[in-house]
Amino acid sequence: MIEKLSKTALLVLLLGACAADSPQRTLPRADGVDQVETAAPSKVGSSEVEEDSSEASTPAADAGENESDDSTLRDEAQEPTSQAENGEPSDQAENDDEAEDKPKQRRVILETVYDDQRVGDDQSQMIEAELGLIKDAELLEYVRNIGVRLLRHAPARPFDYEFQVVDQSVPNAFALPGGKIYVSRGLLALVESEDELAGVLGHEITHAAERHSAARIDYSRRLNPFSIGYLRAGAIAAYSRDQESDADRGGQIMAARAGYDPAGIARFLRKLDATERYEVGWSRLPYFLATHPTSPKRAALASDRAASISWERQSGVADHLPLAYYSKIDGLVLGDNPAGGLFQDGRFIHPDLGFSIRFPKDWTTMNSQEAVAAISPERDAQAILSVEGQGETTDEINKVVDEFIKKEVDGVRVRIRERRQIVLGNLPAIRIEGTASAGIGRLAHQMTFVAHDGLIYRLSVLSLSSSATKYRGRGRAFAHSFRPLNQEGLYSLAVTRLRIARALQSETLQALSIRTHNELELVFTGVMNNLYASTNLQKGTPVKIGLAEPYLPKPKEEPELDEVEAKPEDSEKPAQSP
Repeated sequence: MIEKLSKTALLVLLLGACAADSPQRTLPRADGVDQVETAAPSKVGSSEVEEDSSEASTPAADAGENESDDSTLRDEAQEPTSQAENGEPSDQAENDDEAEDKPKQRRVILETVYDDQRVGDDQSQMIEAELGLIKDAELLEYVRNIGVRLLRHAPARPFDYEFQVVDQSVPNAFALPGGKIYVSRGLLALVESEDELAGVLGHEITHAAERHSAARIDYSRRLNPFSIGYLRAGAIAAYSRDQESDADRGGQIMAARAGYDPAGIARFLRKLDATERYEVGWSRLPYFLATHPTSPKRAALASDRAASISWERQSGVADHLPLAYYSKIDGLVLGDNPAGGLFQDGRFIHPDLGFSIRFPKDWTTMNSQEAVAAISPERDAQAILSVEGQGETTDEINKVVDEFIKKEVDGVRVRIRERRQIVLGNLPAIRIEGTASAGIGRLAHQMTFVAHDGLIYRLSVLSLSSSATKYRGRGRAFAHSFRPLNQEGLYSLAVTRLRIARALQSETLQALSIRTHNELELVFTGVMNNLYASTNLQKGTPVKIGLAEPYLPKPKEEPELDEVEAKPEDSEKPAQSP
């Protein structure tokens, strides 16, 4: 969870469910080294792309009282502001709310490369806000250098190509319109060589360069307008089998001309097929196979195609390192990253922000970079945790609440029936209860704003008005479960990191896993290394394993001396005569 909530997060799951299925009024289920001067932002201007021969260009395919997502919302929802003097909406205003809060969708079609750039910029902000980016500058520069090398042999497009690594545990790669290329840390962990990574990046560059998205999107009409943001952008990055084959071919030609083995993508596709059969269970987020249709036949075709492509090996970007590609991925986080918070025995724990909170039992939970949310089994309510502002005192909380109430969040205005000052443990807080008017009707809300360690959190339970009584106690219990972490809690979490082990002579993968205390299941370790458990390994063979290591919360940054503002009386005081 990041320290700022997107303004489209309010009521999003409720709005999506009820607008899509209003009779039932239920919620949707959350289902040679090319050096560069800087590593971030990873932009490659179109001037770096040289048009190559036509062979490289591929044709576009067709404790207190009771116990205890982000979506792309409608464009231009309007709501009247008529209210009674006491702050409550008049009956006429409420009727007008329900009549006028209807979706007004904007039709956007990718007709030109400039449309691609604009839509890609828009969607990339959503992706990066919700999935989060890996901040490892060295790793990012490595990925970008491979991309730059490939782009010299890509079809010329006026795109500012960008290469980013998203903080996602499952193997994923996608290209947004306009040349925004993303790979996940989970994909980097699965890849075994620079050849494979070059094949994946070349594949995604081809999708962007051949404008495959343009053949599939009128995204206000064809996509579910209430899908969670990264699911929506994932749909934009979804392709047909013909387009996948085209991208495989283009990526292989591009990789070969850049000095990489064109069979790398075929080896990677075979591992993806094995991964699909093996469910790790680390994430419910969409991954590569969800948007890139694959099959053993596709991997075989890529392998056959590679045999017919002429190429000459060139030194890889990481070939100067002792373990080449493995040296670059050593230390990657596998599975959930505690830095963004994680669920443990029903409680959400965020060690870096120093708090925990218990979500309602048996609710479906989701942790994105913008908010943490849970949906009730009946799909008629949701709980949301987000950051709304900064502050420590009750006065500062009241200011944040006042500003929040004044806002219209995508055409939805929150209306207050009750507001009171409370205390959660030793933390100052403000609770507001009331309703919200939207195109689907009236919703009930309970929101608690609490200050902790310089940030003001909003703890919300939103429900259909018909279910308000049922969830009243649950909402208060949710808020009262928020508590700071003590020292023991701060250092109680472990993180699994990818490490490289060296095999002993004739050692099997199973024996190596036992000897090295590998945290990964044996079958998945085999998938990651393309090895069988009983295979006898040569001495010194590098093997990817997962080791559990204590997670150390990020230390708080102290302000620099020159960042501290001088007091007005000091700065305005006239100089004294000696």
